[in-house]
Amino acid sequence: MVEYQFGWIVVVLAAFLVWERWPSQPERRSGGHLGLVCMLACIGFASVLGSELYRIGLARTPTQVMALSIGCASFVLAHMLALGGWPWTRHFLFPLLFFFVAVPIPKFFWNPIVFGLQAFVALLNVEALNLLGIPAIQQNHVIQLPNTTVGVDEACSGVRSLQSSIMAALFIGDLTLRRASWKAFFLVVGVALAVLGNFGRSLFLSLTAYRGGPDALKAVHDSAGWSVLVFTAGGMALLGWAVTRLEQRIQSNPPNAGNVAEEAHPPA
Repeated sequence: MVEYQFGWIVVVLAAFLVWERWPSQPERRSGGHLGLVCMLACIGFASVLGSELYRIGLARTPTQVMALSIGCASFVLAHMLALGGWPWTRHFLFPLLFFFVAVPIPKFFWNPIVFGLQAFVALLNVEALNLLGIPAIQQNHVIQLPNTTVGVDEACSGVRSLQSSIMAALFIGDLTLRRASWKAFFLVVGVALAVLGNFGRSLFLSLTAYRGGPDALKAVHDSAGWSVLVFTAGGMALLGWAVTRLEQRIQSNPPNAGNVAEEAHPPA
């Protein structure tokens, strides 16, 4: 799939996450959790065997790749539990799960997301164009203008930048943020940033098509896509810096710090 042609970057980032965690790893405690280890090994064996038989007999599909990935991850997790125990496994669990960012999503999950994004971006564009005084009608994921039509295809729906934003938010959040609540907040805002960037891109393309026609749209289509990439990357970097500073400031100045100081030094 085109969306996953740079999936090898996730492997490099996951290796970096393991390297970054290595100096602070807890003591290994082999043994224990025998039942859970056996269950994970059985799940891994069944998933790998079933997915490979499906690939040989039928075809390689996103669902087959996901099943294969779950099987391999189950095998790795079983070995981690058997060799290091639960504290050691939990310490390295996030890099293992981070690999799934590069695994194709099965169609029964993927299609509703893409179709929903297409319709949502088209709806936002139609509303914005109407507010600007430009007559526009939404037809599924197609924007009908007076002189032409603009289709919000799978790439223009924002799913690619959405995937990139999720990957960047998970990676940057794990490295720079400490609390799970801040990491979740960073992920949500990163997703919103990707949607905002693609809305701006599609609105710009719609305005270009309205003013210059289909030829003008084709001339700026690729450059608009690169501009969204730059906007998303720059926005995620700036957002990561701002959220990290905010978390550090709140931790260094907790809300009850003043009350604690007053109790420690009561007035005479």
